[in-house]
Amino acid sequence: MLITMSDATIKTILVTTDLSDEAVKAYPYARAMAKAFNAKLRVLTCIDTSIQLGVGGSIEVPVMYVPETIAALKEKTIQQLKDHIQTHFPEENPEFIVRESAIPVHHIISDFIKQDNVDLTIMASHGRSGLARTFMGSVAEQVLRASPKPVLVVPAR
Repeated sequence: MLITMSDATIKTILVTTDLSDEAVKAYPYARAMAKAFNAKLRVLTCIDTSIQLGVGGSIEVPVMYVPETIAALKEKTIQQLKDHIQTHFPEENPEFIVRESAIPVHHIISDFIKQDNVDLTIMASHGRSGLARTFMGSVAEQVLRASPKPVLVVPAR
């Protein structure tokens, strides 16, 4: 069965970003799809508040964010995202969302897709391989597996 553009109902497009150069590769696709479908564009970034390892003297020690630090980090991220959107989406005026959580980022994205009626998600793949992929995983791959809606993954390379 052939599916045409008129068969797809896309009203809301989510583009994810970590504000990196790799993430920017997905933006032209998000802009084009939003224009083609006359869809609302939303931009999501995540703040990882999980316990991290930091260096304390000569040993690594767990570092936990305190609420004041998370609030300051969120404020800084919101400003960076606003600047990022002005630069990369000057005509689209998308809604932006900053989520913070101690759970893995792919869960935040997948939950957002399910809860906020996203019709299409567009994201860049950072193209990690080898040990980096083993330890860091692939957010794009996990979102692809968990999303009930279409996901367009744009290679960053």
